[in-house]
Amino acid sequence: MKSFFGSLLTLFIVLSAAGPSLAAETSRCGVCVQGDGPHYLNLAVGTFEAFDDKDDSLAGQVEFRFGKKFLRIGPLAGVHANLSGGIFGYAGIYLDLALGPFVLSPQTSIGAYEQGDSKELGGTFEFMSGLGLSWEFADRSRLGFRYQHISNANLHDKNPGADILLLNYGIAF
Repeated sequence: MKSFFGSLLTLFIVLSAAGPSLAAETSRCGVCVQGDGPHYLNLAVGTFEAFDDKDDSLAGQVEFRFGKKFLRIGPLAGVHANLSGGIFGYAGIYLDLALGPFVLSPQTSIGAYEQGDSKELGGTFEFMSGLGLSWEFADRSRLGFRYQHISNANLHDKNPGADILLLNYGIAF
């Protein structure tokens, strides 16, 4: 799995080096907090329990990010699943920070986790926080990486948490 992410990192560096001609025009404000924009359908693939060889599993995620924002904070909803049978449905908020063609996107959400044969996370009610870094193309689509962490904030007796690494493609509409 490490060589998979190494290849993805190489692809991301090549796209970054291609120059601003591939990127959408951005304002000249340095780091900009983006307001209303297009909706995004994010499709992602990667690793659930990325830093634990014992419990790691191929994972996928589908997420909808609403383009209409309040005070530059947008709502999102999605589902994350892994091949070990774990599934997490969630809703939350996100923020987009643009620096030229790069977009840094912190997010936080709450949801329900069904373990399946996947890692025991302590209970059904879980929180997920994450940070993504993407390259925005001229058509507003985005390609990047995302790190997420799921845990229950000690609401349950056990709180082992899970780390997720994803390659993400966002389709703007």
